[in-house]
Parts: sequence; C-alpha cells; structure tokens
Amino acid sequence: MREIGRVSTVKQDAAVVSMPMSGACKRCGVCMVSGDGRDVLLLAKNEAEAAEGDYVEIDISAGRVISAAFIIYMVPVFLTIAGFVFGLWMTGGDDDSMVPIVFAVGALIISFIGVALYDARLRKVERHEARIVRVLADEEIRAHEHHVQTVTMGE
Repeated sequence: MREIGRVSTVKQDAAVVSMPMSGACKRCGVCMVSGDGRDVLLLAKNEAEAAEGDYVEIDISAGRVISAAFIIYMVPVFLTIAGFVFGLWMTGGDDDSMVPIVFAVGALIISFIGVALYDARLRKVERHEARIVRVLADEEIRAHEHHVQTVTMGE
C-alpha cells in the first residue's frame, strides 16, 4: 500500500511521518492516531534519506498490515469461541450452566492480554512496517495538496 505524508521527525535511519487519516487507516492499526484524530503518525525506515518537512511516498507492506489486523481482531474471536466450546465440554452441554460463558469471557480477557504483550514485544524489536521510498518533487506536492483540499472541502 502506498501513501503520501510529511516527515515530522528524523532519527538515524528512521522517520516519523504524518499523513491524513484515510478509510484504510481506520481498519489497519499500524499507525498511531494523532491527538486531534485527523492525522496518523507512522514510524518508517528512511530509505530515501528524507529530511524533516519533506513530503514523501511511503510503502506499507500489505502482508504486515493483514497479519497485524488478523492478530488484533481474529485471535480474540477464536479464543472466545474456544473458551465457550471448552466450557460446554466441561459441563457436558448443560444448557443451564454459566461455565461456558465464564470460560468465554476468561479466554477473551486472556486474548486481550496476549495481544497487548505481543504488541509490546514487537515495539521493542526494531521492525519497520513502512519505508520511505522517495521524496516527492515540488509539482507532486502541489498536486497532492490540491487533492487533499478538494477532498476536505467535499466532506
């Protein structure tokens, strides 16, 4: 997936890039949402040697986006279902028992803790989900700003 953003900060071989939030951003979860909720911030490997203030083209690996979304959304669902089925098995299918619900909620809580720990571990490892592939030329920046203004005015 290709996006366009503006470099906010550069540190060594990485840069923080700010870009307007799109529909894909809301479902993805790779970026951090800014305080006002209109922009997202993304840590990207600075392969193009962009400087602070440059407009850049970013490549976000679709495989990582899909795997992150799967872990965040589907693991809790699968574990909740597994907890419920295990609870049913423990009670022999008793319809009046609360055990399956307790096991389902417990599995859901454990899955949320697991996802949070997994996310914390990934953040410690130097892994860039995105990379800056090129710095945009002036005419590309003007075209992008015109497009953003047109889209914003249409809302």
